[in-house]
Formats: sequence, structure tokens, C-alpha cells
Amino acid sequence: MTKNILSADILLNNVFYNGYSWEISLGRFGLYVVGLLKCFLTIPHIDILISYFIISISLVILFDLFSFRKKEDIILYILIICLNPITSATLLFDYCSIGYTLAFLCSILSIYVYFKEENKIKKYLFSLILIVVALSMYQAYLSVIVTTFIIYNIKLLLEKKENFKLSLKYILTLLMGALLYFIIMKISLLVFHVNMSNYSGADKIGLQTLLSIPKKIGLSYKLFYEYYFTDKIVKNIYIKNNILNIFLLILLIIEVVFHIFKNNLSPKKKVLTLLLVLALPIFLNSIIFTINDTKLQLLMSASYLLIPLLLITTMPENKMKYLSIIVIILLLRNNLIQTQATYLSLENTFNKYNTVITSAIKENINHQNYKFALIGSTENETEINKLNYGFISDDAIFWEEYNLKKLGFERFCYEYYGLNLTFVSEEDYDKIKQRENKNQEIIYTYDDIIVIDLSYLH
Repeated sequence: MTKNILSADILLNNVFYNGYSWEISLGRFGLYVVGLLKCFLTIPHIDILISYFIISISLVILFDLFSFRKKEDIILYILIICLNPITSATLLFDYCSIGYTLAFLCSILSIYVYFKEENKIKKYLFSLILIVVALSMYQAYLSVIVTTFIIYNIKLLLEKKENFKLSLKYILTLLMGALLYFIIMKISLLVFHVNMSNYSGADKIGLQTLLSIPKKIGLSYKLFYEYYFTDKIVKNIYIKNNILNIFLLILLIIEVVFHIFKNNLSPKKKVLTLLLVLALPIFLNSIIFTINDTKLQLLMSASYLLIPLLLITTMPENKMKYLSIIVIILLLRNNLIQTQATYLSLENTFNKYNTVITSAIKENINHQNYKFALIGSTENETEINKLNYGFISDDAIFWEEYNLKKLGFERFCYEYYGLNLTFVSEEDYDKIKQRENKNQEIIYTYDDIIVIDLSYLH
């Protein structure tokens, strides 16, 4: 995972990441602070190793919070985190991976400090700060905060250690933290003279957001279904993860019910525990309740890493435990295949682009006044692509939008060939796209323009 793998985003943002005005416009001012500490440098191998170190700290805190004592449980959950497509996708965005993993750490730490710290001032103050820091890195980690809180309270209910008053105060702390984050975010926009981005409706938080809550409750269950049983968020069907996920969720419900009756919970607590479990899709996708038009994708799904945590926490010491472990191991096997297939897919895409661009440059190395145009896209229908986890796995190295494609192509040529090549103007680019490639050539010349047509690259 520490291998430097190229994608469209990484191409534009590696070595020196200067896109922090964009991050600030999205309310992610914490990423700017991380960038400042790194001198805005992106060194993939180092960034990813630091990210792994942060993930390791997060796991140690989780194990203490959930009282993991058995080595097999600890090893099992470490493997789940390391091999999961969500972790892989997070690390693929190496220029932000430290910020994202810090958001994960702070989300969990806010729960840990609140429930473990005895000093009241430290309890509330540190929890508040950690919530703000987590949201400032990536607002999607609100779902991690909420899901960790709910799963921890399910654990307390099953063990008859619940403290409703304390839990209610954390909810108030979370709301205060979210409000404080919102205020600081608005100040950061003023300080950096940046307008709030309209990306995913980020600039439309208000009454409309509140009015859409009933609709989004249904949407959260739909997203839960899409994550576990379709290919819309992560690929499940071809590798049969959808079937394994059915067993996983059934086992989870059975185990919770087993503990409810084994521990003789009161009728009210039985109902409350079951309701919390059945409402998990709402908590897992809680980010969609805060921002209009938010569409869940793999990078925003870190809260789903906590479902196996609940499964392991509730595993009884009987045959059910071994069945759960078998299902988890089968999922781990599939996750390993998917992550490796993803890296191979991205590497294959890079090799295709690298080969054809190298050929185009070699054929026209003496024509210094020539400009280049890159049109079309390659088809990715290989067995490897069927096995990857989706998301950016099948994407091109260059974005379709003209300015981003121009920037990406010129940067690609400079970094890999040391050449300052010029991409064609937008007007000429549009003309070439509309022109028919009668000879179906991959590389051809048109009015002193070297055209690379990826549509015919197989």
C-alpha cells in the first residue's frame, strides 16, 4: 500500500499540494494546517507510513475503549482495517491521507476521552476540541463520531453499564462541537478570502437541510443497502461479497439478541438496544443529514469500518463465534483480492497511457512547435477490473474537463519525461473531439497537432 500509484487526483496534487483554497472552500481548513506542518510537500511513501502510524494509534484506543483482551479479536480487527477498501481508498489520496486518518483518530479519541476521563473540565474541553479537529479535516467523519458513540452505548447497554445522563451530555457536546466548527469554518473563509464551495450543496446548509431530514432517513437505509449489496459504492456482486454481507449482518443481529436475553435486560432496554441496532444505517450515514446533495462514496464511508467492531464485541463463546470468524476471514480474503486488483487496475491504466504518450513523443520529438491533444478514453473490461473495488479504480489518469486534462497532461509529461509540452487550446480541442477519426488511429497529426485518441487503445 505504500507503493506510489497514480490516479487523476494524485497526478495533479503530488510532490507539492497547493489546492488548499479548494479544501478551505469545502470547510476542511484542518487540512491546510496539516499542509502547513508538512510545508505543503507530498511524499507518498512517508505520508502513507505516517497515516498507518495514526491508524495504529486509533486501533489501540478502540481496543481499550471496547475492552479487547483476546489476541484473536485484536488480530482479526487489525486485518479488517488494513485490508478494507475504505482504508485503501483513503491511502490512495496520499496528499490528504494524514489529514483523513487524523480525522479518524480524533473522532474515536473524542469518545474515548469523554467516557474515560474523570476530570470534568478535561472531559468536555478535549472532547469538544477533538470533534472540531475531526470535522475540520473532513466533515464525513461526523459519521465515525456518531457511529462509535452508538456502538459503544450498545456495548454498555448489553453489559448493564449504561449511563443515559452521561450519554445525553455527549450528544450536547457533539452539537456544541459541530456549532463551534461551523463558526471557525466561516472565519477561515473570511481570513483566506474564499467563498464556500457549492460542491455537493455545501453552501446550502440551513432550513432546507432540516426539512429534508425525513426523506434522508429513508435514503440512509438505501445507502446502507447499496454499500453492502450492490456495486454503487464498492463492488460486491462479482466477488460475492453481497452474499457474505448477508451472513455478516444476520450474525450481528443474532449475537445482539443473544446477549440481550443472556444478560436479562429490562424490557425497555431490550427495545432500546434493538432500536439502536436497527437504526445503525442512519448513524452510519449521518453526514447526509448535514449537507444537501451529499452522495456517499467510498472515501466518505469510514463509519462502516465500525460494524465489524460491533460484531467482534458481541461474539459469544460458542459455535456462533467460529461461524462469525469464518465469514470475516472470507471477507478478508475478498478484500485482499479487491485492493490488489485495484492497484493492478491503476497500474495497467498508467502503463497504457505511458506507452502511447511515449510513442507520440518519440515519433514527433523533432517537431518542437507541435501541440498535443488527448481525446477519448480506454475501456476497462479485463478480469482484473472486475475484481477491483470500484471507486477510482477504473478511472482515467486525466480528468475529462478541459482545464484539468490540460494541466494533468502537461504535468505528466514534465514529471515522467522532463518535457514542457503544450496542450492544444480549448477551441482546437473541441474541434478535434467532434472530428471523425476515419482511420481509427491511436496517434495521428492534424494541423500541427499531435492527437492521441485513446478510444482505439486496447
